[in-house]
Amino acid sequence: MQDPRLRLAAVTALSVAAFSSTAGAVAAFAWWLLFTPRTRALPRPGLLLPLIAMIAAAALVSELGGGAGLSYFIRMTVILLIAAWAYAATEEGEVLAVAVWALGDRIGFEIGLIAEMGLSGLSVIRQEIDQVRAAMALKGMRPGLRTVVPLAVTLIVTELRRSEEVARLLMVRGYAHGGRICPRFRKGAWDIPAALSALIAVILSVLPVGDVFILLGRSF
Repeated sequence: MQDPRLRLAAVTALSVAAFSSTAGAVAAFAWWLLFTPRTRALPRPGLLLPLIAMIAAAALVSELGGGAGLSYFIRMTVILLIAAWAYAATEEGEVLAVAVWALGDRIGFEIGLIAEMGLSGLSVIRQEIDQVRAAMALKGMRPGLRTVVPLAVTLIVTELRRSEEVARLLMVRGYAHGGRICPRFRKGAWDIPAALSALIAVILSVLPVGDVFILLGRSF
């Protein structure tokens, strides 16, 4: 989806549907399979698999405790896939443009600027992790608890310092509040059908499964 406004609406609808019920998660997963390119929707296995393993561990604990562990695993995994696609598809400046379009030059600009800074920070952290991994591989070191914890602390401290530097730079340049840009958006041929199809997942998430089959039977 090229239009970030429709992409955000679709992501919101699919996330709500997947979180609400297993049926909504299955419908959202079908949407993900149909409308997202695999090359951009999936992060690297080294990042995706540990997150899925964490979800699976929490689901197993819930299942052993008598909870709906399987449903939790399905719903959270689909939400993870949708979030990965949304992050990969978002280009620099799109969040700021959508925020200004929706909320105006003052509040929208401030919210969009904060969001853009957050996404930029995530991108920097990802690059730094890649550099550390490459350095560890050259030294023949394997990732472990003794190396991961200090690395995580270092990255957090570095990002906090970078945020302070950016805030100080904005203050020096006289930034007070708000700003003015002219958002421009482009639409793909499948943007509107894809956004409307996301609403189907929301409908399926609130309807009982039996009612879904009844509706399908009547339609045929």
